Amino acid sequence: MREKMEEKNITEVSVDLNVPTPYIESDSYLYKIKRSLTYRFSNNAIKRFFNKEDKISVLEIGTGSGFFLSFIHDEFPNASLSGIEYDPRLLAVTKSRAPFAKCMNGNAELFDFGDEKFDVIVSFQVIEHLYAPKEMLKRVYSHLKPNGVFVVTTPNLDGLGARIMGGKWHGHRDDHVSLKGYSQWKSLLLESGFSEEYCGTTFFSGIPLLNRFPLGIFN
Repeated sequence: MREKMEEKNITEVSVDLNVPTPYIESDSYLYKIKRSLTYRFSNNAIKRFFNKEDKISVLEIGTGSGFFLSFIHDEFPNASLSGIEYDPRLLAVTKSRAPFAKCMNGNAELFDFGDEKFDVIVSFQVIEHLYAPKEMLKRVYSHLKPNGVFVVTTPNLDGLGARIMGGKWHGHRDDHVSLKGYSQWKSLLLESGFSEEYCGTTFFSGIPLLNRFPLGIFN
């Protein structure tokens, strides 16, 4: 019975394609600056292991509006970039913003590139949308090269912002079906074969006042 339930969950998604997506992001100059600052952390994490000139292969799971692929293309000009996105509306935006990347429609819990493996796999604010996040982690692990790097971000149910805001915390959304705290995510990652290089927090994330410009830049 348990195995059948897990199989059902893998095919169930939290994305409603019949309503407007809230994840098509602004193309304004200030928003692009905010996004570039957001990705500085992931960029620095990747640069701990690879040089800017390296011909690395990068896969993003859940490309959203394509900002990361555009950003990493500038930071690692020799990189081979790929992406998967479940929502075809977001995939279209990604392909327009990052035409140099090989992007396709796909489910984060079911993606399969066969024998192809990547130096870097990233996923930003996606895993909490999955009913079976362990399935995604299993596939990420199997698609990483030896000593490959996985960068993942997700709302932290144990974070200060969540504790202060309570039920008003921005992490509490209908499509966030797998919210967890740091210790739960760490256990799941370790069980999936990963080792921890770094874990951090955005401190006050989810407190509206502190996420506004200019305080949001420092948060």
